[in-house]
Amino acid sequence: MKLVPKKERAIDESFKIVQSPVFVVTRHGWRKRCLSRSAALNNLAHYMVTKTFRRSGWPTHEDDTPVIRDGVLIHQMGEHTASYFAAHYRCIRRIRLLLARKLAIAKWQEKHEEMKQQYAELLSNKPF
Repeated sequence: MKLVPKKERAIDESFKIVQSPVFVVTRHGWRKRCLSRSAALNNLAHYMVTKTFRRSGWPTHEDDTPVIRDGVLIHQMGEHTASYFAAHYRCIRRIRLLLARKLAIAKWQEKHEEMKQQYAELLSNKPF
């Protein structure tokens, strides 16, 4: 029987809180440090949705528009598409649900450990 080291879940690997008041988001080769939790979730969802759209070949932005700036013709990138915004919103919602579930599991495990200790105490004080 092989012993396989336990891997962290993908949500734990991609969304970490470091000792300083900074959230570090890492996913699909991108890395970003954010000061707020909401900005970190937003960036994580952006990385995930962008990767998915690129793999499927769907456009993430509207068509470029030619603009003349300082006498030079440049192509300004269009706004995000409606399908991208919808996918981004769904992704943020799912990440929040995963984090809430993870927190609920941690609370339950803490409560379970406490009850196991109480039970062990009761057994050790058994009079017969």
